[in-house]
Amino acid sequence: MKRFVSLFFIFAFILPFALNAISTFNGQLIYLKQCRVCHLSSKIFVTTHTADEWNKILDSDGTLLSNIHLNKNEVYVDSKEGIRKSSHAYFKNDEYKHKYGELRAFIIESAKNNERN
Repeated sequence: MKRFVSLFFIFAFILPFALNAISTFNGQLIYLKQCRVCHLSSKIFVTTHTADEWNKILDSDGTLLSNIHLNKNEVYVDSKEGIRKSSHAYFKNDEYKHKYGELRAFIIESAKNNERN
C-alpha cells in the first residue's frame, strides 16, 4: 500500500512539474535555433511583454504568432551558422505547429520569472 501511495504521489504531483520543465527547456532550444536570429537574446525579447500579454499573443494553437510573422515582409537573416533563414519558411513549416507548445511554455515561463525578479 505504501508503494502505491508513493507512486501515486510521484505521478500526481511531481511528474507534471518535471514534464513542464522538460517542455520549457525544449522551448528554449527552439527559441535559440529559430527565433534568436531575428529577436536576439531571449532575456531581452521576453521582457517586451508581461506574462499575461504573452498569453494573449501566444494563443493555444500558434495561429496569432504565425500570422504576426507571415503578415510582415519576408525577412532573410544570416544565422549563427551562416545559413540564410526565412521567417516565412519557418512559420509555414509543420515543425512550427508540432513544437509550438514547447516554445510557448518557454516564453511564458520566462516572462513569469522575469516578473518575479
